[in-house]
Amino acid sequence: MIRNRIFRITFSFLIITALFLSAVITADAAGDTKYTDPDTNYRVVIIDDDDLLTDAEESHLVDYMKPITAYGNVAFWTTSEYTSNEIDQARIQRRELFGFESGCIFVINMNVRKLTIQSYGKIYESVNDSFARSITDNASSYATSGNYYQCAALAYEQVLAVIENRQISEPLKVSGYAVISVMLGLIIAIAAAFSKKHNALIQFDIPEKADRYIAAGSFSGNVNAVYVGHITEHRPPKTTSSSSGSSCSSCSSCSSGSSCGGCGGGGSSSF
Repeated sequence: MIRNRIFRITFSFLIITALFLSAVITADAAGDTKYTDPDTNYRVVIIDDDDLLTDAEESHLVDYMKPITAYGNVAFWTTSEYTSNEIDQARIQRRELFGFESGCIFVINMNVRKLTIQSYGKIYESVNDSFARSITDNASSYATSGNYYQCAALAYEQVLAVIENRQISEPLKVSGYAVISVMLGLIIAIAAAFSKKHNALIQFDIPEKADRYIAAGSFSGNVNAVYVGHITEHRPPKTTSSSSGSSCSSCSSCSSGSSCGGCGGGGSSSF
């Protein structure tokens, strides 16, 4: 009798404790969620662990984040947690918040001084790794000056622009194209300089009857070029990939059997 009473009391205590913890977790999640789209049920989440924004700035930032919920969940997170891979860190946080739903997260890591955008699903179809890097590059000057609100506002503004197929500034990509153009120009100039067709100093001393010997299959003599027999070109077989699309072999947050479904992609910049 006493044993049964103790069992009922213990069981009741465990149930109450579980309900309390569940309520606390739900309240915390609700506190982080600043807006839920009534049509898509995608959420706006702000987790300012480093307290970089004022309450007023958080409220204004939500207005920049709301339009993105037409395409997926969107989160803002500030942290001082050390990481050796800021994109994986952002990926893990996004998955904890949104699971395998379409979504993106913008992270300001004050420890490693990195801005990171990581996205998945429908949003990642537009905001790929290259665009993520361009956006964080564009926002980095505001983070350097300590204007973290404007930094985040610009990031979400440009994320939406890319999703809606509008142009954004990509200075690093343009400068990269310029460097490639200069290198190609130098290669062409060097090739022309050493070409016997364009350089009179480079000539092969081939007699007038060389064509006759070449046609016969052998040529030798006091000349600089030698032709003997036929030339066989060997081409090694091309390697083919066993799977289509990008590989997520380095995605530490992907669980086995998920086919890298939680990876998505992202980019980051220092500030």
